[in-house]
Amino acid sequence: MDIIKATDERYREYEKVLLERDSYRCLAEQYLRAYIREFGQLMTDSFEKKISCIEKKKTIAFCQMYANRGEPVDLNALNDYISKEMAEYRKQFQDMINNNAACKGKGTISESERMQIKQIYRNIAKSFHPDIFPETAKNDKLRELWDRVVSAYNRNDLKEISELEILVSKAIESEGGNYDNIDIPNIDDKIADVENEINTIISTDPYRYKYLLEDDALVADKKAELQGEIDEYTKYEKELQDILKTFLKNGATFQWEN
Repeated sequence: MDIIKATDERYREYEKVLLERDSYRCLAEQYLRAYIREFGQLMTDSFEKKISCIEKKKTIAFCQMYANRGEPVDLNALNDYISKEMAEYRKQFQDMINNNAACKGKGTISESERMQIKQIYRNIAKSFHPDIFPETAKNDKLRELWDRVVSAYNRNDLKEISELEILVSKAIESEGGNYDNIDIPNIDDKIADVENEINTIISTDPYRYKYLLEDDALVADKKAELQGEIDEYTKYEKELQDILKTFLKNGATFQWEN
């Protein structure tokens, strides 16, 4: 195991790539929220139509099972079956609605505020990052505090991260202050691993949403694609509804759960 001093060149390099990786992670989170703000409503509308089609397909299969047995459809059993089968889809749908609302509620911040947030995060990370300081990783309370820092950083919450800077300072003080010697085994391998993480982040979604969002033509194409999905599901939904009508006899009706 290497014993690394905070003044060693390799330690400084490790610190640098960790901060760079976290910055890209933060940007990826921001691009994801921007993507949802731009396309979230259309994606939600498409998913709503999709689950409506799934529900009708399952209903048709259930009704066909009774028809094959020559029995009338038990509507109570049908409703129970559909409720169970569609529970996870409805949860996903509600999660999408909630996520859309949360992303729409995130306003933009000034460049000055963004730089303040970045500097505060760097200050905290240099003395508290769990990849460098073992106590942060081992102690549940310190780890929870670090998770709050990361969350505030990703959300661009200047007020929250400013308050957390004070809490982190007190936490470090309670643990005996900064460390002069730090146990970082195989630091060169760790640096290489973090560099690979950076390459993965910037070459995959959601970081790559950046390029789509910056191109008006690509944004228009994506919206057209999503609207096309909605139109296709709407057409298919009507076809399924027509099939269902063949199972309605003796004035029976189906009640759809919202």
